[in-house]
Amino acid sequence: MNVVLNEMNETDYMQAQSYFDFEGADADFLLAFERKLSTIFAIRDYDQLVGIAQLEEGKRAYLYVFINPIYRSKGIGSKAIKLCEDKLLSSGTEEVMATYNCVDVMAKTFAHKNGFARKFASTFMRYLGEEFNLPELSVRNYCDEDYEAAHELYAIAFHEMRMRVGDFPDSVVEQPSDKMRELWAKTSDERLVYTLDGEIVGYAHLEGNEIGSIAIKSKYQGQGIGKRFMKYICNAILSDGNSSVDLYCVVGNKARLLYDHLGFQAIYTGEYAIKRYS
Repeated sequence: MNVVLNEMNETDYMQAQSYFDFEGADADFLLAFERKLSTIFAIRDYDQLVGIAQLEEGKRAYLYVFINPIYRSKGIGSKAIKLCEDKLLSSGTEEVMATYNCVDVMAKTFAHKNGFARKFASTFMRYLGEEFNLPELSVRNYCDEDYEAAHELYAIAFHEMRMRVGDFPDSVVEQPSDKMRELWAKTSDERLVYTLDGEIVGYAHLEGNEIGSIAIKSKYQGQGIGKRFMKYICNAILSDGNSSVDLYCVVGNKARLLYDHLGFQAIYTGEYAIKRYS
């Protein structure tokens, strides 16, 4: 066995698309693979493509290792994990997050065996229905002047959700920053705000056909605003030529009831696990 980690080439992509069984693989990984992002790497045993890794470097890194099912239980995955960790550590990583399908007992055991401890779980959901009937809403594109109000409601809403779920005991309210404000400004075309009488009561970030985040100001929750905002967002995504609307919902988040009611279907639930390095 001689497992190595290399950049993907066109032959690798064609081979993987033709011969790999990606059933049950993480949606974000599959999207990165489809887009041929620079975070995707080939896992080879000698000259044979046996798997694919997704590595997002940084102090808090992300790692996803996919071994083609016909090559599993041969020790290749463990060697691939070690190669990926070495690459991340050489770039200054202090903590890495990995994910696996929670119904895949072997994947969960494999992650724990390699030192990853469960942090939380999230369900990937998809809407394949028609556009909703909806009256005109006061929803518009985000602009820089919205930053303080939009970020505050977003930060508080997600902190409160994390505390209710119970898997995030160290959660704090994210503080505004110039770096975050600059990022939001650069991607303002991906962001929406919902206003009532001039007050921002809802905020959402869309990434293609995926709802990256949606938040309603705490004092307005439970009044149907989130339901109307979700319908508006779904309509916007579908009218843009997409066949589906995707999102991730943290297990235990009460918003799951709304997504179920609107017709979203659970595709799979992934567990996210953390490994810290001294």
